[in-house]
Amino acid sequence: MNNKLPLVSLVCILLKFSNVECIVGGHTAIPNAAPYMVSIQNPTHICGGVLVANNWVLTTASCVFGKSNLKVLANSHRLLTNMERVGASVSVVHPQYNAASGINNVALLKLDRPAVSTQNSVIGLNDAVVISGAPTAFYGWGSLVYGSAAKSNELQTLYQKTLSAADCAKKYQNNGGLISGYICAHIQPGQAACSKDQGGPLVDYRSGKLIGIYDHGILCSGNYPDVFVDVAAFKSWIQTTMST
Repeated sequence: MNNKLPLVSLVCILLKFSNVECIVGGHTAIPNAAPYMVSIQNPTHICGGVLVANNWVLTTASCVFGKSNLKVLANSHRLLTNMERVGASVSVVHPQYNAASGINNVALLKLDRPAVSTQNSVIGLNDAVVISGAPTAFYGWGSLVYGSAAKSNELQTLYQKTLSAADCAKKYQNNGGLISGYICAHIQPGQAACSKDQGGPLVDYRSGKLIGIYDHGILCSGNYPDVFVDVAAFKSWIQTTMST
């Protein structure tokens, strides 16, 4: 991972300027900042995904459940490109995934061939309990405006701070609560993940490890935290699935 953030963004994160619009709605990512980021397509972009091995992609089960003929675009900053898409020969949805409740919302795609040639493009998995206040970077090609079907052609970045499961549950206590296996990230109103960002990576800025994959938010508003699948909670399942 390229850990060089724009200086003003880093200062805003570390000094916790909650009333400063450091990145209004996110901004275009630095090319090659997230080499592990992929676009899952059917036939065009439907979700984000993350390379956790050179031939395995982690995403949410809700992105791929019941879908076939999935392809993955890797090594690209832009969605509109002539680069070859790699087919996904196997789709493994968590056996206890429940679409109604959203529990265990994780899946793995096994690619027909390696999407990258070196392990430098594969992200490590977090295995520590997520606490509140850690600076993060989130990546996605999703909608730039709530309700819009349009996607961003260029990969976008949003810098946020983590919320532990307990702290996030308090924020969501009047909005359906927070089920087990999730964490959150937040910065301020007007900055949030959005439609077709699902499955995209939330990365710990300091360790460079994957701590979450985007699940949902409320109206892409940033008034409430974005909710992410807690990668640490599923690390054992991910590793076991890739080894079989």
